Amino acid sequence: MKDKPITLIIYGSGGHKEQMKRLVAMMQSHADFDFVSISDTDDHFNSLKHFRCPEPRGKFSIWKAPFQLANNAITTAMQCLSILKNYQVKGLVSTGPGMVVLPAIIFKLLGKKVIFLESWSRFYTPSLTGKIMYRIADTFYIQNETLQSTYPKAIFSGRL
Repeated sequence: MKDKPITLIIYGSGGHKEQMKRLVAMMQSHADFDFVSISDTDDHFNSLKHFRCPEPRGKFSIWKAPFQLANNAITTAMQCLSILKNYQVKGLVSTGPGMVVLPAIIFKLLGKKVIFLESWSRFYTPSLTGKIMYRIADTFYIQNETLQSTYPKAIFSGRL
């Protein structure tokens, strides 16, 4: 498994999943590439291996949130270690959500390329994940030109 390079893709449910689905289709039409995925959904677009990651924070309980965050951070770190052990990871691509932050930090520290696409639903205000990933990502894309003033070094890619 470790002989062929892969890209790690990380996405969430809903719009994040739809954006990644379109991005993977575009990438596969231009090049032969294999990928491993981490998501909070079971839909994995025929990746070599899929890791299911629970939501990084508790949306419905303020009391449960700190424990859930710590537990999910450990789970995600273990998944990243497994991926590093079994695959030759060239980089990470994400369309969000917040579950990407810890893997992005891990892979960035290991010298891997990190690419982030701010959500297509953002026109005037950045997402919390976007604000963090803007500082971490090697390449940061925006899908709406109105965000160029918020992210001056971002690359406008247009909508997926």
